[in-house]
Amino acid sequence: MTITQDQIKKIAKNLCKLPAEEVKIINDIGEILNYVDLLNEVDTNWVEPTISVVKKDNVLRKDEQTQKQASPEELLACSPQKVIAEQIAIGNIMK
Repeated sequence: MTITQDQIKKIAKNLCKLPAEEVKIINDIGEILNYVDLLNEVDTNWVEPTISVVKKDNVLRKDEQTQKQASPEELLACSPQKVIAEQIAIGNIMK
């Protein structure tokens, strides 16, 4: 598949805001289009159309609570540091 200068200018102007004068852009887009043409040659008649590669009906689990929630007091009791006014006290970090 070949691409014309007008098509390059349209793509550069409307889609990607790239300067149309750069030869590298023309070559890169041409190479991409050649690769797409190569992919179009692959025989996929035997491939079944899919919308997902996962062959499961529902891969998500139900969102269920499996453990009881800890109270704030229980969580504070786990701290090896001193607790003051229901908050964990830490040393001065600004010196």
